[in-house]
Amino acid sequence: MQSLINFLYSNRVKSFLWRSGMMILAYICATVAGNLGMLDLSATSVTVIGLILGEVSKAINSKIA
Repeated sequence: MQSLINFLYSNRVKSFLWRSGMMILAYICATVAGNLGMLDLSATSVTVIGLILGEVSKAINSKIA
């Protein structure tokens, strides 16, 4: 049980969650903007934006930690 807890608090899991969160944020922003008629982004564009946000969050998280 302790090894599972250690795994869940590992840096790999934290990094995965940060990057997943940024992908979700990019998707939500693209969906809202698309529904408002402001942007019509392709799935590829949203993916690239999410990956960029993931790298930005990684840099910010690295400086904080």
